[in-house]
Amino acid sequence: MKKLILILILNCLLICCGRNNSEKKSLATEKPTQDFSSLRFMETKLVEYDIDSLANFNEILKILDKIDCLSEYAMFKLDTEEKIYRIQPLQICESIFDYKLRQILYINSDKVTVNHQIKFPIDSLKKVLKNHLLNPNNDENYPSLTDKKLISINVDNNKDISEVKRLLLRIVSDVNELGAKVNFSFIFENHGIIKVIEE
Repeated sequence: MKKLILILILNCLLICCGRNNSEKKSLATEKPTQDFSSLRFMETKLVEYDIDSLANFNEILKILDKIDCLSEYAMFKLDTEEKIYRIQPLQICESIFDYKLRQILYINSDKVTVNHQIKFPIDSLKKVLKNHLLNPNNDENYPSLTDKKLISINVDNNKDISEVKRLLLRIVSDVNELGAKVNFSFIFENHGIIKVIEE
């Protein structure tokens, strides 16, 4: 009888230890997540879309157009080997969004545009992002520290989604390298730089 009880206790211990080890393994394999969220109403739900499941940038824009942002917002997931990034772009609904031209940094696959008209090659992205998000030299072409900061993404619809993902990951990597907590929002749009008409 004592042997039977001893065997049962050992079996229970082995089963419990086995469960704990498998839980530790699953926790160890979970990737860290970094979110880039924009302004939104807290009662609205987030609907996640895996960027890898889309064909091109146009599909992102279609999702944003069809979503009723009064009840839900889109969250786009970029899964890498090391980390998962989730980007909730700014969706402009019925409210009027007030901003200055210098608050929007326009980025596409081959260039970066500052303050609506100053163009840089994409190789200057890291430097331009630093100036846009932190403005260490108080340059009037970039937003002040208290201004809203927007990063507008526009990728040619003919390009594969891998081009969009590569660009977004490059931006995220450069922002993370700044080492400072910065508050900004992504905007995904197809019209590019807004034309200013002076009268």
